[in-house]
Amino acid sequence: MSNILITTIGRRGALTKIFKQELNKTGAEVIVTDKSPLAPALYEADKYYLTPGIYEENYIDIILEICEKDDVKAIIPLLEQSFPVFNQARDLIEEKGITLFLSSTEIIELCNDKYSFYQYFREKGIPVPETFLPDELIRNYGELPYPLFIKPRRGQGSQNTYKVNTEEELYFYIRTLEDIIIQEYLDGDEYTIDTLSDQEGRVLSAVPRKRLEVRAGEVSKAVTVKDNRLIELAVWVIEDLGIIGPANLQAKILPDGEIKLIEVNPRFGGGVPLSYQAGVNYPLLIYRMLRGEKIEPFIGEFQDGLVMLRYDTAVFKDIKDI
Repeated sequence: MSNILITTIGRRGALTKIFKQELNKTGAEVIVTDKSPLAPALYEADKYYLTPGIYEENYIDIILEICEKDDVKAIIPLLEQSFPVFNQARDLIEEKGITLFLSSTEIIELCNDKYSFYQYFREKGIPVPETFLPDELIRNYGELPYPLFIKPRRGQGSQNTYKVNTEEELYFYIRTLEDIIIQEYLDGDEYTIDTLSDQEGRVLSAVPRKRLEVRAGEVSKAVTVKDNRLIELAVWVIEDLGIIGPANLQAKILPDGEIKLIEVNPRFGGGVPLSYQAGVNYPLLIYRMLRGEKIEPFIGEFQDGLVMLRYDTAVFKDIKDI
């Protein structure tokens, strides 16, 4: 068997169900972890474990104990804050015969630092939104092209982002927020492209989905779109970075048709169940990779125009001593 461990599972119940359904067909299981018994996705897996927090000294030891106990052959971390912890332990993990589906420290740091990301792709000639650090903006610019857009320089998700319409608002945020970037505000439609790459960094699939509605920083309604420009951009960017495993790229198509790259996240995106439903069987593909199978890319092979409408549901569990 090639059991797979997904860490810090949180609310990713749909993703857990997908892995359980597909892995069980092969005789394998999905095991998940979280530090909280109130993480609802725990109870959708074949097995779950409560672990210490990612910064606790024994965190990796506990993860490796789980892997040994349950014959885990691959670890897929979900929480960006945990990526450095896993990368520091990469050699130890791989010595145990476990594949870590996670890109290198250098790639993760570049993607996490949105200002460095902007500089990197501007130098590559890829259109990206004009981006400034607060000190740079104040020092070098007079009259600014409002509206602007403020977001954290580092971090996961789309929360703590603000549209800025006036100079008064801009300086309020600069005074009150730390470690931010200021960008030109982009009109247009926003897209996420889900990708999966093999261990050599070769992109196997790329599925664009138009974001129709976002709630609490995560997509709640989306539709797959077979746009070759977005697919080609995603393949070029992901392979240029050398990302392995799952990733998602965010871009906007402006009213004049220009595409601008916003960011890249080297992990499963929140809306990846739509790409799975459209034809990309992530659990099976990862399982086949673990078995050493050579998988040919099938880029562009997915159902176009498939809509995902997410809604809240509930998990009921008798949990003692919370």
